[in-house]
Amino acid sequence: MAVEGTKIREMMSGKTLEKDNIKKMYDMVQNASDAQEKKNVMKHSVFFVGQLPLKENHIVDLEQTRRILGTTVPLAKLDDYMNYLLSGLSTQTLLLRKEDGNYEVNTKYEKSVLKVRKIARAFQLEKEKDLEEEMPKAKKMYQMGTKYYHSGQFEEAAACFMNAAELAEHRMAYYSLAMMYHKGQGVDRSLEKALTFARKALVKGAVIAEPLEAQILEELKNEEK
Repeated sequence: MAVEGTKIREMMSGKTLEKDNIKKMYDMVQNASDAQEKKNVMKHSVFFVGQLPLKENHIVDLEQTRRILGTTVPLAKLDDYMNYLLSGLSTQTLLLRKEDGNYEVNTKYEKSVLKVRKIARAFQLEKEKDLEEEMPKAKKMYQMGTKYYHSGQFEEAAACFMNAAELAEHRMAYYSLAMMYHKGQGVDRSLEKALTFARKALVKGAVIAEPLEAQILEELKNEEK
């Protein structure tokens, strides 16, 4: 099992939906000149398509994609990196841009994409397995943070929630941090950090963070006016 895990990690290395990997993929696409380079870039880029959240009919869920990118990309650069990702994959026709502004996975590459989606899921399971050992500690830290929060000891609460998040990517710890950065409780108020943590919570499955994300986005929009 350990060997398989190593192989999976090697296959995913440099190909996850994170800031540096996305920019590298985009640059590779722009600089590929001969046929062999383009072939290698295509194989590399299929991995990015295989991790994109999809709606029905192979349509990319752009909102959820922004959330995923928003966990590693600064807010000021998020539009740029969405463009790097979508433009790079469209240049290779792995994605097809539709008239309504949406992007559709090119079914010509469906078999390759399905194979990569299985690899990406296995990689995610490997990551979750790694975090399992720390999850009991993270749960205790989250519970301790909740007690501190309700007693008004916000700095201690924020520290506990941060520990829980760092230990095991605890989704409710992410949500709690989002709320605290939004309100400036125990931490310096920061809408950008609040948004990042809200999106981390959502990516991990905490749908409770959706209204908070919407509120933060609205406040950021008003600040720009």
